[in-house]
Amino acid sequence: MKQETFTVPPHGDIDHGWALLSVCWAFIACALISTILRVWIRVRITRNLGSDDVFMMLAMVTTTIGGGLIIAEAVNGLGRHEYYLKANQRRLFQLIGWADWIQTFLTLMLTKISICLFLLRIVDSKRVKRGMYTLIGFTVLFTAISVFLFLGVCRPLKAYWDVGVNGACLSNHQVKSVVLAQGILSVVTDLVLAAMPAIFLRNLQINMRTKVGLCMLMGLGVITAVCCTVRTALSGALTNPDLTWAVTANVAWRLPEVNIGIVCANAPVMRPLYLFFRGRLQSGRAASTGVSKEKLWPSSSKQVPVEYREDHKSRWNNQSESGDTSVSLEMGLPVHGQEEQNGPVSPLKNKPFFRFENGPS
Repeated sequence: MKQETFTVPPHGDIDHGWALLSVCWAFIACALISTILRVWIRVRITRNLGSDDVFMMLAMVTTTIGGGLIIAEAVNGLGRHEYYLKANQRRLFQLIGWADWIQTFLTLMLTKISICLFLLRIVDSKRVKRGMYTLIGFTVLFTAISVFLFLGVCRPLKAYWDVGVNGACLSNHQVKSVVLAQGILSVVTDLVLAAMPAIFLRNLQINMRTKVGLCMLMGLGVITAVCCTVRTALSGALTNPDLTWAVTANVAWRLPEVNIGIVCANAPVMRPLYLFFRGRLQSGRAASTGVSKEKLWPSSSKQVPVEYREDHKSRWNNQSESGDTSVSLEMGLPVHGQEEQNGPVSPLKNKPFFRFENGPS
């Protein structure tokens, strides 16, 4: 149980909470804009909204709830020394911080599941698919364990934030160990997901510049891994008696970890938007350029927004997942209607695809 004994801070009553709050909502705004664009692209341009988009929207909902929790934490002392807080503020901060950690675990899980489901839409390899489903199961498992440990941090649970309630609780060091374990596993899954695109894009028959660009775009999860590494390294603040002050840096890195993670997960889906606007800019000279606006955004809502190869039409009619048939537009791959040359076979070879007039330049 936490002891309410505090020493006088040497620098007085400094408050970093509101500065942290502005950073928080700046990150959430970026995540929200990218998620709105993702959904708009999938609904209006590619017209293949899928389960990965649903999980990303759920992640956006939970991170927005997290933003509300950060506001409540700032009101109750986040970024200030506990010496200057009232007893009620300390209790509320402990309660809200406990809920915020659970929110963080859930948001990270939903984001990773969304990334896995997105990758499942663009791969044919059964081995890769098994790996993705295994990674989803692993992510759900270690998130569930982390959440259950936090739900059982004290018996009764109220004893975790109310020093007036007697109960059996995990020590601060044990809570820190839970957060450390979750952070390490999160870093590992981030790096695995960042490396996966390079593995299954390596044999695509596209120019090296495009291939490298796609790998970098889909490998932005490395940024999240870096933020998570720093956040995990700062987990020692959870054992500091002056928690509201000491945990500020940890929260400051937790915010980009969650919200930049959402932005990075949405980034690969943005390529069709780039192609659309490029097509609109080039619509006046479509005969000599690549993508036309009409190809990417047909004027009639009744039109199917793609032209499929004749030898794949029967296969498309039997498809149950519409997302699987939109790979070329989703990724902006310059796949043409000509027969493939001798060489490595693209994993997208047997999928219907979007045609470009002369291929993206």
